[in-house]
Amino acid sequence: MKGLKLTRYRIKTENTGKKPDRPFTAILLSDLHNQLYGEGHSLLLQEIRAQDPELILIAGDMVTTGSECLMDNALSLMDALTSRYPVYCVNGNHEQRLKTRRNRFGDLYETYAGRVRSMGVHLLENACETVTVRKMNLNIWGLELPDACYARGKKPVLTADDVTELLGPCDKKGFHILLAHHPGLFPAYAGWGADLILAGHYHGGIVRIPGIGGVISPQLRLFPKYSKGMFQLGEKRMIVSAGAGNHDITLRINNPAEIVAIDFL
Repeated sequence: MKGLKLTRYRIKTENTGKKPDRPFTAILLSDLHNQLYGEGHSLLLQEIRAQDPELILIAGDMVTTGSECLMDNALSLMDALTSRYPVYCVNGNHEQRLKTRRNRFGDLYETYAGRVRSMGVHLLENACETVTVRKMNLNIWGLELPDACYARGKKPVLTADDVTELLGPCDKKGFHILLAHHPGLFPAYAGWGADLILAGHYHGGIVRIPGIGGVISPQLRLFPKYSKGMFQLGEKRMIVSAGAGNHDITLRINNPAEIVAIDFL
């Protein structure tokens, strides 16, 4: 699809004791920033349907907040997706701004959250829902990070204990998927206990240098460690999407916008 790449990852679960009875696919979307792909998102939806996914997982920043909030294209996409698939979504820093900066945005967050929930989206605000797919129990968690984690020019700080304070303990049976918009806190997420973390936020590092990776993060830190791809700490894994849209910096070099297909084996 022109302007958007499909990236595929495989997650082998046989060593976790939580294997599905047959493989299935989930789609990861992140950082759409209200971009539109074809009339009614026809191009994006066609690509998603071709993967025959069991569920859609959204890692935040579907909307854009600047001098105003742009959300119509994001809402129309989620409406189309929920007509065919279960959709689980966490807020990114742009949705978080709607919630916390009421002096600028008033009650727009309540409007946004109310509309996505009325469509059937499972909006996870420091919450967990369990779904069974191919006889595999998936605990899908949505983590909302404090605003300080997104401050420009500063390294975010979060511990596994902080995640426990926000979400509670990771003690449910089954496979734990954590939707957490900011990938830079991977050690804390892994230490909390997530089997698979799904993130975005870095837009792939804007410019990618072969052999090095992304050049800059939205916090204006150079060469962010987890800008795009799949990463591992022990048995814990994280997949980071380069994002389906753009915001302040629209430049992308060696770094196409993407959606992600995840095959659970």
